[in-house]
Amino acid sequence: MNKVKIALLDRDGVINKDKGYVGFMSQFIWTKGAKKAIKYLKSKNYKIIVVSNQSGVARGFFKFKDVLKLHNKIQEELISFGTKIDKFFFSPYHKDGI
Repeated sequence: MNKVKIALLDRDGVINKDKGYVGFMSQFIWTKGAKKAIKYLKSKNYKIIVVSNQSGVARGFFKFKDVLKLHNKIQEELISFGTKIDKFFFSPYHKDGI
């Protein structure tokens, strides 16, 4: 049986500063050391999975496609840094969503 090491990282508040509803790259600010930590984990053969609750979609602050675009930009920056995220997962729902 092959063992796979996985690091699950929350997005807002872990890899970026939590400034409320972050749906666009202009609102995204990397936390200090986040890129280095991701690169280190990848060097130790971890799969990096970013998970996030994005109720801003359900509340109408930004669209599903905006979150996908933001995640693509995050990935581009990490690739330029010599690393990457293996997969992004997010929930766009909220019980009071529109």
